[in-house]
Amino acid sequence: MTAALPLRGVRVLELCWVWSGPLLGQLLADLGAEVIKVEWYKRFDVYRTRGVERLAGKMPEEVRREMSQSFHGLNRNKIGVTLDLKDADHREAFLELVAQSDLVLENFTSGTMDRLKVGYDVLAAANPAIVLLSLAGFGSASRLADMRAYGLALSSLSGLETGVVDPRDGSFLGSPTFVSSDPNAASYGLITAIAAVLDARRTGRGGHVEMSQLEAAGHVGADDDAELVKVAQELGLDPALPGASTAIVQTSDGQHLCVNWEGRINVADLEELTEAASILPIAQALHIIEAAGARAVKIIEEAAAFGAGAANEGTLLSTIHPVSGVENIVAAPWWIDGNRAPLRKTAPTLGEGNAYVLGRLLGWSHDRYASLSNPRSDAA
Repeated sequence: MTAALPLRGVRVLELCWVWSGPLLGQLLADLGAEVIKVEWYKRFDVYRTRGVERLAGKMPEEVRREMSQSFHGLNRNKIGVTLDLKDADHREAFLELVAQSDLVLENFTSGTMDRLKVGYDVLAAANPAIVLLSLAGFGSASRLADMRAYGLALSSLSGLETGVVDPRDGSFLGSPTFVSSDPNAASYGLITAIAAVLDARRTGRGGHVEMSQLEAAGHVGADDDAELVKVAQELGLDPALPGASTAIVQTSDGQHLCVNWEGRINVADLEELTEAASILPIAQALHIIEAAGARAVKIIEEAAAFGAGAANEGTLLSTIHPVSGVENIVAAPWWIDGNRAPLRKTAPTLGEGNAYVLGRLLGWSHDRYASLSNPRSDAA
């Protein structure tokens, strides 16, 4: 395996915005793929202004659109290029990139790629081995295919939020703002993208992979314990559901540990450890639990004080963005041979990679690609 970058040598063109598609692109980039994010000055990823809406009119727009930490946390390790796919010359340039790439990602409403004249048939004519992965909200076969989608709606429609209940009485709570459909779609998309690229490299033929974010969310939400019990009874099996494999242990200093014990220690040992931990501060409690063979992690209850990085060393990556300066972003949650996915570059500023993509890969002259790097030019 190539260090922590097993997808080195795979080139991806990302036509995505907001969360699901950009997160998928970032996961591929974290694994080593060269991900080229395609945007345009009048049609850039709207997450560039996520969290900085109140700064509109208080600074130059070309500065404000580079200051969102939400965008920076979903687009690291990518290269940025500016192309207007509604322009015939730019579209031709995009197809030249397709001829040199393995995968195209898009999370538009179904049919948008065809309307832009870069549908799968057009892409395949430029490169028979190209894979197009479409992460539409509903998928082209759905009766809702033409409807625009957003995570809040998809999470609700999928039924996934029906499981968010008050543990005291089972009453429905739902999720007020956070949605799971976006990261869930990115996770399913990652598996599918890697499999499709491997197959294309083996056969020399690509394909159009469509995924419904709604169905993906519904797939995760289809976990009805009552139904499982009913099926088990019909099959003559023991309907008892397995107990929890983790336990919450409180320490003497009022903090808590989540202990993964099943298969590591027995119930009696867990009870003894729980009692012992209750009279120890968290550091000592953690030590005795791990010494007994279980695994434990501190539960963070004060996010503002501790942040995501308190859970594990290296969880936060310290970066210096060329516009917004020093930031911490959450690292990829895996290690390969003991190595975290490295931070190779910060999220791209708009058009920052034009020289590399258009100049080096496509052979455009400096004057030609430089004209696309000035948002105040007539071309913008």
